[in-house]
Amino acid sequence: MATHTPADAPVQDGTPVLLPVIDTDAHLGPAIPFFGIGTFLEYLPERWRTYVHDIGMRAQMDLMQTPVQRQFAHRTDTVPPGGGFPGSDVEFAQEQLLDLYDMSGAIMNDNGAAGFARGSNNFPHELSLAYARAANDFHRDVWLAADDRLYASINIPVEDPAEAVKEIQRCMDSGERFAQVLLELRHERPLGHPRYWPVLEACAHYDIPIAFHVMAHTRTVPQGAANYYFEAHCDFALRNFPLVSSLIFEGCFERFPNLKFAFIEQAWSWVVPFGWRMDSAWRKLKHEVPHLERKPSEYLRDHFWFSTQPIEEPEHEEWFDDLWGMMESHGMADKVMYSSDYPHWDFDEPEALPITMPLDIRRKVLGENASKLYKIPLREGTGVPATPEPRIV
Repeated sequence: MATHTPADAPVQDGTPVLLPVIDTDAHLGPAIPFFGIGTFLEYLPERWRTYVHDIGMRAQMDLMQTPVQRQFAHRTDTVPPGGGFPGSDVEFAQEQLLDLYDMSGAIMNDNGAAGFARGSNNFPHELSLAYARAANDFHRDVWLAADDRLYASINIPVEDPAEAVKEIQRCMDSGERFAQVLLELRHERPLGHPRYWPVLEACAHYDIPIAFHVMAHTRTVPQGAANYYFEAHCDFALRNFPLVSSLIFEGCFERFPNLKFAFIEQAWSWVVPFGWRMDSAWRKLKHEVPHLERKPSEYLRDHFWFSTQPIEEPEHEEWFDDLWGMMESHGMADKVMYSSDYPHWDFDEPEALPITMPLDIRRKVLGENASKLYKIPLREGTGVPATPEPRIV
């Protein structure tokens, strides 16, 4: 494949051209479920405030965590000046993320909320329901009210589909800036199972994506717990394979044609080869799934989006061009979206995109692809220079 050359430095009326930026993975307002700090407890009914105070929040995933160097895997400079947890201070997050990169928007992914709201933990089920509602209201009142560039993810008790649908309806009918439903990667059954169809139907009805994000418990793999943090960090994409194949082969996209999924912090170099593998199996066994109207790779191309962080970093720059060429040749250049993973240690600023990435592709990845998926307007005249000059942060 031809190697791309670095983009020239475009200017307009003597002013450098700026590329608008949307961040699809900002971890703001974290640590709420683990510590019950700040104003979040005020959003829980009195019964559950008392419960959390007396008993605490417990979850099976706590037993599967492995130690990390820092409790929140954060950059050392992201602790707010006044104290508190990384990503917990609105003004500091504005300064370090939204303002520094002049962003058009950022989607907040509260991993703790997604895990504790799911409805299958070792604490009362009613607490999961109350937690989902409280987390959504907290993000709305504290974060969305503070900056119109912020967009929230909806946390739902996915293992109780009827209640999950009610919460999706409540959030979406509020008119607030809820951009997607956020789920973790573990479920009691594969997500394509008819049990979860009411949730899929609700998201299709409101035309909002379902996003999956790696969580602390994903440091385990099907064969058991990983011994090294490094090992676990390389295994993030493993759970994507059964998840994608379940959604496709169960016929979810025949039933819900406008259904969309976003894989956040799970890379994208695996996507095209996995499409090949599914197509190969389908050609031999498609009599088993006569309800499928197209090749599996076509569903993968049309219904799934991916984030950049942690970005693929091959040893030689030209190898990245080959990887990206695979995505382009399979019609997926408009399915990759920038993500920072702020405030984590492996944070990627917008300038982290490879220097060889052409200007039109850089523009799509930094903002246009996410704008189309999430219906977030791009703020023209804002963003980062078209020719990147990486900063040390």
